[in-house]
Amino acid sequence: MNPGAHALAPAERERTGGGWRAIIDAVDLLETDPVTGKRTGLARTVRKALRAMRGCRVPFSVIGATALAVRGLPRMSRDLDLVVLVDDADVAIDALRDAGLRASTPTHDDDGAPEPMIVFVDPATDVEVDLLVAAGDPEATVIGEAQPTAVFGAAAPVASLEHLLLLYLYSNQPRHLGDFASIVQSGRADLKKAERSLALMHPEMLTTYRRRVKEAKTPPPAPPRPPARRSTPTRRRKG
Repeated sequence: MNPGAHALAPAERERTGGGWRAIIDAVDLLETDPVTGKRTGLARTVRKALRAMRGCRVPFSVIGATALAVRGLPRMSRDLDLVVLVDDADVAIDALRDAGLRASTPTHDDDGAPEPMIVFVDPATDVEVDLLVAAGDPEATVIGEAQPTAVFGAAAPVASLEHLLLLYLYSNQPRHLGDFASIVQSGRADLKKAERSLALMHPEMLTTYRRRVKEAKTPPPAPPRPPARRSTPTRRRKG
């Protein structure tokens, strides 16, 4: 894997249909506040964090909403999500600090082990960088197989949609359940490929995976609307 490459994987070009323009537009959506229309500073912080991660030369991957946008499924987000393995966490933490980011949550527990999630803040933009520290699969596979892609002009390994399905499978957060469903419904992901990967790493999760895929493809119907209420005309008082 070459994190310095700027070229998109051929399969990703084909899936987007619009090529580079479609991906750039999708990522640009992350940088604009939907209420004010102003730039959030996300791009500046992303470039800073990715330069730091490439410079420290530890394996990592971009995940979360930024990865979704790069893969053509933008969701509003105000942070960057990264994942590293626990053996590389200290190097990554130091690199992000040296880049000027400030840890707003503890980096290590009482025994000196890295925390499983560390939140950094860029004082220049107030944008967060969330560093997920993992000990095994599915994160190890995601990091090992992530393909180099351009993110806001900076090259970095980015999780595929199949990878993101596996990561979201282990979360019950509403936004992650929604992201899982969005990936399935988009038709962009190879659902069988993700299932095969899951079978190799955690076969006990296959039932949950298949259930969530089925629910995403055939969501329950919306509840019926209540009957229309007939308004009673207001009688005007005689003066």
